[in-house]
Amino acid sequence: VPSGISLKQHNHRMEEEERTEKRQTLGIPADHTVLINLGRLGTEKNLGELLHLFAETLKHDSKWTFLIVGDGPDKTNLEKQAETLNIKQNVIFTGMVKPIEVQKYYQLADFFVSASTSETQGLTYIEAAANGLPLLCKKDECLSDVIKEGINGYAYENDTDFQIKLKQMKEDMEWRKNAAIRSMEIAQTFDKSHFGDTMESVYETVLTT
Repeated sequence: VPSGISLKQHNHRMEEEERTEKRQTLGIPADHTVLINLGRLGTEKNLGELLHLFAETLKHDSKWTFLIVGDGPDKTNLEKQAETLNIKQNVIFTGMVKPIEVQKYYQLADFFVSASTSETQGLTYIEAAANGLPLLCKKDECLSDVIKEGINGYAYENDTDFQIKLKQMKEDMEWRKNAAIRSMEIAQTFDKSHFGDTMESVYETVLTT
Protein backbone atom coordinates (compact mmCIF):
# COMPACT_ATOMS: atom_id res chain seq x y z
CA VAL A 1 0.00 0.00 0.00
CA PRO A 2 1.65 3.28 -1.10
CA SER A 3 2.13 5.74 1.75
CA GLY A 4 -0.48 8.48 1.58
CA ILE A 5 0.31 12.15 0.98
CA SER A 6 -1.74 15.27 1.52
CA LEU A 7 -3.13 16.56 -1.77
CA LYS A 8 -5.26 19.32 -0.27
CA GLN A 9 -3.30 22.23 -1.75
CA HIS A 10 -3.06 20.47 -5.12
CA ASN A 11 -6.82 20.24 -5.36
CA HIS A 12 -7.08 24.03 -5.38
CA ARG A 13 -7.25 25.64 -8.83
CA MET A 14 -5.95 29.04 -9.86
CA GLU A 15 -8.26 31.44 -11.61
CA GLU A 16 -7.43 31.75 -15.32
CA GLU A 17 -6.60 35.44 -14.87
CA GLU A 18 -3.96 34.63 -12.24
CA ARG A 19 -2.56 31.85 -14.39
CA THR A 20 -2.23 34.15 -17.39
CA GLU A 21 -0.60 36.86 -15.29
CA LYS A 22 1.90 34.45 -13.72
CA ARG A 23 2.88 33.02 -17.09
CA GLN A 24 3.46 36.54 -18.40
CA THR A 25 5.58 37.41 -15.34
CA LEU A 26 7.80 34.40 -16.02
CA GLY A 27 8.12 35.37 -19.68
CA ILE A 28 6.14 32.47 -21.11
CA PRO A 29 4.67 33.41 -24.52
CA ALA A 30 0.89 33.11 -24.63
CA ASP A 31 0.96 30.69 -27.58
CA HIS A 32 3.52 28.30 -26.06
CA THR A 33 2.84 24.81 -24.75
CA VAL A 34 4.60 24.36 -21.41
CA LEU A 35 6.47 21.36 -20.02
CA ILE A 36 7.33 21.27 -16.33
CA ASN A 37 9.73 19.36 -14.16
CA LEU A 38 9.68 20.11 -10.45
CA GLY A 39 12.06 18.92 -7.77
CA ARG A 40 15.67 18.72 -6.70
CA LEU A 41 18.15 19.49 -9.47
CA GLY A 42 20.54 16.59 -8.94
CA THR A 43 22.28 14.35 -11.46
CA GLU A 44 20.14 11.41 -10.35
CA LYS A 45 17.08 13.21 -11.76
CA ASN A 46 18.55 12.95 -15.27
CA LEU A 47 17.39 16.41 -16.35
CA GLY A 48 20.23 16.55 -18.86
CA GLU A 49 18.38 13.94 -20.91
CA LEU A 50 15.24 16.05 -20.86
CA LEU A 51 17.13 19.08 -22.12
CA HIS A 52 18.49 17.07 -25.05
CA LEU A 53 15.01 15.75 -25.83
CA PHE A 54 13.57 19.25 -25.56
CA ALA A 55 16.23 20.62 -27.96
CA GLU A 56 15.14 18.01 -30.50
CA THR A 57 11.48 18.96 -29.99
CA LEU A 58 12.27 22.61 -30.72
CA LYS A 59 13.80 21.69 -34.10
CA HIS A 60 10.33 20.76 -35.29
CA ASP A 61 8.17 23.15 -33.25
CA SER A 62 9.52 26.31 -31.61
CA LYS A 63 6.40 27.12 -29.61
CA TRP A 64 7.41 25.32 -26.44
CA THR A 65 8.66 26.44 -23.03
CA PHE A 66 10.32 24.14 -20.50
CA LEU A 67 9.73 25.26 -16.91
CA ILE A 68 12.27 23.78 -14.48
CA VAL A 69 11.23 24.43 -10.89
CA GLY A 70 13.60 23.78 -8.01
CA ASP A 71 17.24 24.03 -7.06
CA GLY A 72 20.15 21.71 -6.42
CA PRO A 73 23.80 20.95 -7.10
CA ASP A 74 23.27 20.36 -10.83
CA LYS A 75 21.53 23.69 -11.56
CA THR A 76 24.60 25.50 -12.93
CA ASN A 77 25.51 22.59 -15.20
CA LEU A 78 21.96 22.41 -16.51
CA GLU A 79 21.91 26.14 -17.25
CA LYS A 80 25.19 25.79 -19.16
CA GLN A 81 23.79 22.80 -21.05
CA ALA A 82 20.71 24.79 -22.08
CA GLU A 83 23.00 27.52 -23.38
CA THR A 84 25.22 25.04 -25.25
CA LEU A 85 22.16 23.45 -26.86
CA ASN A 86 20.98 26.92 -27.89
CA ILE A 87 17.63 26.48 -26.15
CA LYS A 88 18.19 28.94 -23.31
CA GLN A 89 15.44 31.22 -24.62
CA ASN A 90 12.89 28.41 -24.24
CA VAL A 91 13.98 27.15 -20.82
CA ILE A 92 13.06 28.87 -17.55
CA PHE A 93 14.85 27.99 -14.32
CA THR A 94 12.73 29.38 -11.48
CA GLY A 95 14.95 28.25 -8.61
CA MET A 96 13.33 27.32 -5.30
CA VAL A 97 9.67 28.27 -4.84
CA LYS A 98 7.59 28.49 -1.68
CA PRO A 99 6.07 25.09 -0.78
CA ILE A 100 2.65 26.70 -0.37
CA GLU A 101 2.79 27.87 -4.02
CA VAL A 102 4.04 24.68 -5.65
CA GLN A 103 0.61 23.83 -7.07
CA LYS A 104 0.51 27.15 -8.92
CA TYR A 105 3.64 26.24 -10.86
CA TYR A 106 2.24 22.87 -11.85
CA GLN A 107 -0.86 24.63 -13.11
CA LEU A 108 1.17 26.95 -15.33
CA ALA A 109 2.16 23.93 -17.39
CA ASP A 110 0.42 21.70 -19.90
CA PHE A 111 2.44 18.51 -19.34
CA PHE A 112 4.71 17.06 -16.65
CA VAL A 113 7.91 15.39 -17.87
CA SER A 114 10.59 13.37 -16.11
CA ALA A 115 13.57 11.25 -17.11
CA SER A 116 14.40 10.08 -13.60
CA THR A 117 14.73 6.41 -12.80
CA SER A 118 15.76 6.95 -9.18
CA GLU A 119 12.30 7.49 -7.69
CA THR A 120 10.73 5.27 -5.05
CA GLN A 121 7.14 6.47 -4.98
CA GLY A 122 7.41 9.44 -7.35
CA LEU A 123 5.74 12.12 -5.24
CA THR A 124 6.15 14.87 -7.84
CA TYR A 125 4.41 12.65 -10.40
CA ILE A 126 1.45 12.30 -8.05
CA GLU A 127 1.40 16.04 -7.34
CA ALA A 128 1.50 16.81 -11.06
CA ALA A 129 -1.38 14.41 -11.69
CA ALA A 130 -3.37 15.96 -8.83
CA ASN A 131 -2.99 19.31 -10.57
CA GLY A 132 -4.54 17.88 -13.72
CA LEU A 133 -1.41 17.36 -15.81
CA PRO A 134 -0.95 14.55 -18.30
CA LEU A 135 2.45 12.92 -17.75
CA LEU A 136 5.27 11.87 -20.07
CA CYS A 137 7.99 10.12 -18.08
CA LYS A 138 10.82 7.69 -18.68
CA LYS A 139 9.64 4.13 -18.16
CA ASP A 140 10.16 3.04 -14.56
CA GLU A 141 8.48 0.52 -12.26
CA CYS A 142 7.40 3.20 -9.79
CA LEU A 143 5.12 4.72 -12.43
CA SER A 144 2.86 1.73 -12.91
CA ASP A 145 0.13 3.03 -10.60
CA VAL A 146 0.54 6.72 -11.51
CA ILE A 147 0.63 6.59 -15.30
CA LYS A 148 -2.08 4.60 -17.04
CA GLU A 149 -0.64 4.21 -20.53
CA GLY A 150 -2.62 6.23 -23.06
CA ILE A 151 -5.15 7.25 -20.41
CA ASN A 152 -3.43 10.02 -18.47
CA GLY A 153 -0.01 9.91 -20.09
CA TYR A 154 2.79 7.75 -21.39
CA ALA A 155 6.02 6.12 -20.26
CA TYR A 156 8.64 6.63 -22.98
CA GLU A 157 11.51 4.22 -23.63
CA ASN A 158 13.78 6.13 -26.03
CA ASP A 159 14.25 9.48 -27.77
CA THR A 160 12.01 8.67 -30.74
CA ASP A 161 9.32 7.35 -28.44
CA PHE A 162 9.40 10.62 -26.46
CA GLN A 163 9.01 12.78 -29.57
CA ILE A 164 6.16 10.73 -31.02
CA LYS A 165 4.19 10.65 -27.79
CA LEU A 166 4.75 14.33 -26.98
CA LYS A 167 3.50 15.31 -30.44
CA GLN A 168 0.41 13.13 -29.99
CA MET A 169 -0.29 14.63 -26.58
CA LYS A 170 -0.02 18.18 -27.84
CA GLU A 171 -2.15 17.77 -30.95
CA ASP A 172 -5.07 15.78 -29.48
CA MET A 173 -6.97 18.39 -27.46
CA GLU A 174 -9.83 16.05 -26.62
CA TRP A 175 -7.37 13.51 -25.23
CA ARG A 176 -5.69 16.24 -23.17
CA LYS A 177 -8.99 17.20 -21.53
CA ASN A 178 -9.81 13.60 -20.67
CA ALA A 179 -6.25 12.88 -19.52
CA ALA A 180 -6.37 15.84 -17.13
CA ILE A 181 -9.51 14.44 -15.51
CA ARG A 182 -8.07 10.94 -15.29
CA SER A 183 -4.83 12.25 -13.77
CA MET A 184 -6.77 13.96 -10.99
CA GLU A 185 -8.80 10.81 -10.34
CA ILE A 186 -5.69 8.61 -10.22
CA ALA A 187 -3.89 11.03 -7.89
CA GLN A 188 -6.70 10.84 -5.36
CA THR A 189 -5.95 7.16 -4.79
CA PHE A 190 -2.67 8.33 -3.20
CA ASP A 191 -4.30 10.84 -0.86
CA LYS A 192 -3.69 10.20 2.85
CA SER A 193 -7.42 9.69 3.49
CA HIS A 194 -7.48 6.91 0.91
CA PHE A 195 -4.34 5.44 2.48
CA GLY A 196 -6.12 5.23 5.83
CA ASP A 197 -9.13 3.50 4.32
CA THR A 198 -6.94 1.03 2.44
CA MET A 199 -4.89 0.15 5.50
CA GLU A 200 -8.07 -0.37 7.50
CA SER A 201 -9.28 -2.74 4.80
CA VAL A 202 -5.98 -4.65 4.91
CA TYR A 203 -6.17 -5.11 8.68
CA GLU A 204 -9.81 -6.21 8.47
CA THR A 205 -8.85 -8.81 5.85
CA VAL A 206 -6.06 -10.15 8.08
CA LEU A 207 -8.35 -10.36 11.11
CA THR A 208 -10.96 -12.38 9.24
CA THR A 209 -8.54 -14.95 7.77
